Amino acid sequence: MVRPNSTEVDVERLTLHDQLSAAAMARHWVCDHCPEQHLPAARRWIAELLTSELVVNALAHGRGPVVLSLTHDEEGILVGISDSDERVPTLRAQSPGATAGRGIALVDALATTWGVYGSDGSRTDADTGGWPRPQESGGKTVWFHLATG
Repeated sequence: MVRPNSTEVDVERLTLHDQLSAAAMARHWVCDHCPEQHLPAARRWIAELLTSELVVNALAHGRGPVVLSLTHDEEGILVGISDSDERVPTLRAQSPGATAGRGIALVDALATTWGVYGSDGSRTDADTGGWPRPQESGGKTVWFHLATG
């Protein structure tokens, strides 16, 4: 998996504000910043969907801007969405009639792996070498890794 603490890895960032176009901007930005060899066309829809779901969650539950981070290597891409809310999202059972709450379920089903880093140093799931980090002012980063193939 991508190890952004290495000096050889570039991390790109985009700050998003609470506006109607934020999720669309995030989707396009992720795909525009991933070379084909790291995110094949057949898997781009997954990156777009997961990015959109996490950005919408961050804007709905956090305060202030959301920071989208991205890095990639031959194994795939690693996307992080940082917001100011310290509450950690949880995977919930889904009922057929639910009208919301499917974002984390989609991430869990479609990402190679995913997790959360808290500003207090806590972490859930796989180790990404401490990246993506939450904002200095607190909050959390929800991230997902999407393998190349």
